[in-house]
Amino acid sequence: MLLAVSDIDVSATALMHLRMFIFFFYFVFPILCGGVLRVQNRDWMGNPDAEFIEGDVECFSEYMELWIHRMRTEGLRLWLSAMLRIQVTLGSLEVLNQQLSACGFGLHKDPDRNYIFRVMYSGCFVQQEHGHYVIVLNLMKRISRFGGRTHNYVMKCPVVPPPPNTEHIQCDPDFIQVTRQIPVDSWNNELKWSLALRGSLVVALEDASLIQVNVDIQKPLITVQGRRNTVLSPVQVLQTEGQFLPLKLVSGQYAYSMEATCPNMIQHPSEDTVLHIYKRRMGLTKRGGYDNETLSVSSVSINQTDTFTWSETTSFVKLIVPTALIQMTKKCADKERENLQQSFFRIDVVLTFKETNNRMFWTMENTSPCSS
Repeated sequence: MLLAVSDIDVSATALMHLRMFIFFFYFVFPILCGGVLRVQNRDWMGNPDAEFIEGDVECFSEYMELWIHRMRTEGLRLWLSAMLRIQVTLGSLEVLNQQLSACGFGLHKDPDRNYIFRVMYSGCFVQQEHGHYVIVLNLMKRISRFGGRTHNYVMKCPVVPPPPNTEHIQCDPDFIQVTRQIPVDSWNNELKWSLALRGSLVVALEDASLIQVNVDIQKPLITVQGRRNTVLSPVQVLQTEGQFLPLKLVSGQYAYSMEATCPNMIQHPSEDTVLHIYKRRMGLTKRGGYDNETLSVSSVSINQTDTFTWSETTSFVKLIVPTALIQMTKKCADKERENLQQSFFRIDVVLTFKETNNRMFWTMENTSPCSS
């Protein structure tokens, strides 16, 4: 009996010491150290309060993009399924993007199996708040089989004016010349540009001669010029041939199209003039190889005539215009051939696409070789 009582006294004493230690550790010790000890939340079960994260968002002229870690793939799938009320699977991005495009969304995978989520400023659920386009993604990251943790990712970019949407092309027997407005980023900052020819040859503007291109900047315009036999590549569009300039301005993550086409040079004009217009977004776009977006033409108009036909491929619009409606002649510019005639035309085209609210204004001036 005495042993039992003694054991009880020892246990009571130990419990009292434990309570004193806990009191000292949580309340006295932090004060002595000049701070407050915060009890850390455990996030391996349940669904705690959402955490707002703003970052890893890139802003372009018509859309914004968010980098999403592959660990949040399931959360992205669930969010898309709930918001769009469709069964989303990430097995085939090509099929999925056909569904997402109706809402102005796009999804791409980077080499490390992370995802790039693209949202058009005109897309579903995008709000304008205090001069910004804003959309919030509630993505769950599964911590264990018992639950996960939700992060509210905020995609936010400044509201910007419509992007530069004009292109002026001049083609003659020897040269191609392209003029466009110089773009700025979403914060109205000027960018330091380089030239990228055929997607691989990249040089600073001041070194453009290395790729046989001349550059002239008269703000707000930039003009590039090159010899046709050096910078143009043959292209075939619906059984017709032309020549294509695969040139872009690039700066950091941005790309800006200077791509253009010239009709093949012929000595004597044919009954119809065939033109090829390269389809693309005209503002700042994502620099990189994953952008395989296809634009679909909704309307075509020509200032000079209403008599024309058009058709399209994934990359080009083909215009067929009766030559007599647009062609003119002038004296040959070459003094040695001033007695000869030179055919030329100007055509102004306005294109609209289903996937963008911005029109494309495309002007071509073409001069043929001198002939008798």
